[in-house]
Amino acid sequence: MTDNSRDAKKVVLIVEDEALIRWSLQQRLEEEGLTVLQAADAQAALDYVSHDGICGVLLDLRLPDGSGLDVLREFRKRHTDCPAWIMTAYGTPDAEQEANVLGVNEFISKPFDIEELVQKVLAAL
Repeated sequence: MTDNSRDAKKVVLIVEDEALIRWSLQQRLEEEGLTVLQAADAQAALDYVSHDGICGVLLDLRLPDGSGLDVLREFRKRHTDCPAWIMTAYGTPDAEQEANVLGVNEFISKPFDIEELVQKVLAAL
C-alpha cells in the first residue's frame, strides 16, 4: 500500500532544456522514491509552478524562452520554503547574487556530478 500523502510531498520539478540531463536526473531521483515533473523551458515550468505537491526545484539558468531566475521568482511566490538549485554552465556573479536573494540552496556549475547533486536534493528534502 502506498502512502499518497507522503508521496505528494516528494515531488521535484526539473527545469532543463537538455533532454539527457533532464532524463538522467529524473531516473536517479525516481530511484530514490521521488516523483519528478519535467519542463524543457520557462513556459512549461511556469505551468507547473501552481502544483501544490512540489517540494523542490532544479533549474537551468539559461532556458530557450527565458531565465531560470524568472521561473524561480514565480516559484518562490507559491513555494517559499522549498529547496531550489540553479544549474548552469554560464553563471555570473550577478546571477548568483540574485539567485541567493531568491533563496536558492546552491548555484551548481555544469558539468556536475549527478550523484553528488542527488545526495544534496535528498538531504534537503
